[in-house]
Amino acid sequence: MAAVSPLARRLRLGAEIRRLREQRGMTGAELGKAAGLDRTAISKIENGERRPLPALLRILDVLVDQGPEYTGLLQVARDGLERGWWQQPAYARMGERQARTADLECGSIAISTYQSAMLPGLLQTEAYARHRADLAIAGGADIDLDGSTVGRLRRQHEILGPDGPTYDVVLEPQAIWRAPVPPAVMAEQLKHLLDLITTRPGLRVRVLPVDARVNTGYVPRSPFVVYRYPDPADLTLVAVDTVSTDLLVTEPAESERYAQMHQQLCAAALSEEESAGLIQQAADAMAAM
Repeated sequence: MAAVSPLARRLRLGAEIRRLREQRGMTGAELGKAAGLDRTAISKIENGERRPLPALLRILDVLVDQGPEYTGLLQVARDGLERGWWQQPAYARMGERQARTADLECGSIAISTYQSAMLPGLLQTEAYARHRADLAIAGGADIDLDGSTVGRLRRQHEILGPDGPTYDVVLEPQAIWRAPVPPAVMAEQLKHLLDLITTRPGLRVRVLPVDARVNTGYVPRSPFVVYRYPDPADLTLVAVDTVSTDLLVTEPAESERYAQMHQQLCAAALSEEESAGLIQQAADAMAAM
């Protein structure tokens, strides 16, 4: 079973292969010819797609001499082919988008997210998640309601446990004050969030007030999540939320911009104590409706 995100490891391997290929002045076609592979196979490997281990070994044999670097990249290649819990039959109906999210979360040491309108899936109650999924299905989304719920609950078990990563959340006020679900469900959801804040080590939730002074004066246009992994050589990955999928940012300079933006949002947001007080106010207001 995967101990760290197989996707993150494949993306690291792809970046390393591209770097080594370019250092040798080789094109993808030239590397493919030297390794006995089609050029498209080289492109897929460099883009992090899953490929058979024998193909990866052929490429490494061309680019890297036997030694510590070869051994290290071979381990990265093997890690990238591991299978995660999200690929087990019991979770086959959780959906590709959520399965990739579970992959990105696997083995991470730090997750940082900015959410503009809704609470992140890792913090959602089952009732909140089901109501949101019902609305999405009514709008034409292809979601298996039960499968999606089972997958989300497993993700929460994996990430919110005592050995999970640190989890830094920045919320816009509408994420707690607007009710995208019935008020009673929203009140229950906010109380659940408060329970998590007080009981889950490593969880930090901050609300970004409307009058916040962000250092750059810039607030992200879309929600995003930053994932960091224990091996410093692994890429920092960023998933940017769109209407139907998540755009995965892998280029280090771009990923770092998102990481820095999250730090600036944290600095501009209310303190954790003030944020908890605001969430309590919203929970009381929803309960009174």
